Amino acid sequence: MTPSRPRTKLFYGWRVVAACFVIHCLNVGTVFYSFGIFFRPLSEHFGWTRAETSWGFSLAAVLGAFYAAVLGRVVDRRGPKPVQIFGCVALGLGFAAIAAARSLAQYYLAMALLVALGSAALGPVSSNTAVARWFVQKRGAALGVSTAGISMGGVIFVPVTQLLLDHLGWRRAYLALAAIIVVFGIPPVAAWMRRSPESMGLLPDGAPHRATEEEIGLVEREIERSFSPDEAVRSREFWRIALAFGLTVSGLSAVLLHQIPYLLDQGVSPHVASWVLGGTAFVGVIGKLGFGAMIDRFDQRRVILFCFGLQALGVSLLFFVASPVVLAAYVVLYGYAMGGNATLQATVVGESFGRAHYGAIAGRMSPVIVTLQALGAPFLGWIHDRTGSYRIAFVTVLLTTLGAAACIGGLRRPPGGAAGGAP
Repeated sequence: MTPSRPRTKLFYGWRVVAACFVIHCLNVGTVFYSFGIFFRPLSEHFGWTRAETSWGFSLAAVLGAFYAAVLGRVVDRRGPKPVQIFGCVALGLGFAAIAAARSLAQYYLAMALLVALGSAALGPVSSNTAVARWFVQKRGAALGVSTAGISMGGVIFVPVTQLLLDHLGWRRAYLALAAIIVVFGIPPVAAWMRRSPESMGLLPDGAPHRATEEEIGLVEREIERSFSPDEAVRSREFWRIALAFGLTVSGLSAVLLHQIPYLLDQGVSPHVASWVLGGTAFVGVIGKLGFGAMIDRFDQRRVILFCFGLQALGVSLLFFVASPVVLAAYVVLYGYAMGGNATLQATVVGESFGRAHYGAIAGRMSPVIVTLQALGAPFLGWIHDRTGSYRIAFVTVLLTTLGAAACIGGLRRPPGGAAGGAP
């Protein structure tokens, strides 16, 4: 009689992934996706132009990038848990401050000082660093699952925010989101977040201590080829990655933030426009999982270029949204590309520079990416205000996506890299 095989205990790293999924969901769902819902009520209540309203988000994005550069070092030294708990509190206070705002200046201050800091603390610098430390062979899949929380944030918070807005008004809706962040964000981080597998006597990917030579060799090579932050910044690949994803994220965020106003201008009802945004986010969940699996199996350049191609195709469909079929195709194509973008960005940093200093390297890359991202939404708003249309704005997004593809086309893994394990 053959003895039964013992049950394999679930690797603890998947609890870290679950915590990061929740944090991504809360952070992006309340800051990014909900902003599109609040966009028009804020603009109409205060009499702001679309460009002025967009600058609030962009200001938070730019300052958040510089906060992230500092927070990356804190994550590498202290671990992600204290940074993420702090982020939940800061973001909640930021939304409470927006609810109390009585002027454009107060709105900008709330976004710049609290929302930006809280969102940066909950963003990729802490969450992706945590996951990258726990996985090497399965990094793409793990990051695909954790960053699926980004798109799930849209699936959940687009209808939730619309519901809160309809029944409570925009001020009390912001207060409700503040409470949600604190109540649902802090517990999973406090319970599940840990600094690294080595801190618990484990190996990345859940490899047994009596692992095969091949598994041990893979982990050792990953550690040996880890770059210091200064080495990474001096490499050409660092700037290729930063510029490529800065350009694509600029287009992604700008289109999504202006998506609802654009659809309303085209005669689409507010609730249909909200469901289009939520549907895009839902498909993004599938995109993150799909691209996470692809990047573990195929050449990363080809996978990234495929993602950028889908993004460009999706944007081109916005010119024909009068057709329900085209609108549905936009949701599928653009949502899938949007989902893959965050996963691929997180994966390519670890693949190119290793896991030992992931937080600091991602933090240094953040100002480049987010500064470009921040320029996208107000630029589209400025074009709309000057021309009365989004057509030229969407053509600009197509051109920036083409530039991003050119950056990735020449990407190679940088030579060198020093020894040093994950802290």
